[in-house]
Amino acid sequence: MRLMFFFKLILISVCISLAAFALVPLGILGTLRVFAIGVILSIAVTTFYPEWRGVKEGDFVSVVNDSNIPSLIGRAGRAAQNGRKNDRIRINLQNGTEVLGVIESYIGLISPPKIRAIYEEKLMVD
Repeated sequence: MRLMFFFKLILISVCISLAAFALVPLGILGTLRVFAIGVILSIAVTTFYPEWRGVKEGDFVSVVNDSNIPSLIGRAGRAAQNGRKNDRIRINLQNGTEVLGVIESYIGLISPPKIRAIYEEKLMVD
C-alpha cells in the first residue's frame, strides 16, 4: 500500500527537479541536490504518514483473529470508523458481517492495516 504512495512521491520529486532544472539556473549539480532532497522527503513522508493519518472510515483493512498471523492472510473488510493504533473500531466485511476489532498495526509496505477481531456479529437472513 505504501509502496505506490512512495512511487507517487518520487515521481513528484522528479517532476520538481526537472522543472527546477528548466526554470532556474541551478546546473546539473543543483538539480541533483533538489532531487536528493525530494527523495529524502519522499522516504520520510512514506515512513511517517500512516502514523499521522491512522485508519480512516472506508479504508481497506485485514481482519485477523490472532495477532500473530500476517495481515495478508486475514479477511478483507472496510473500516466503518476512524481510529488510531490500539483503538476499537467497527469493520464491515465483504460478506455483510460486522466486526469490532482493535487496530494492531498500520499500513505495511504492501499490506493493509491489521485489525484483531474482538467481537463478530453475523447477520441472520430469514
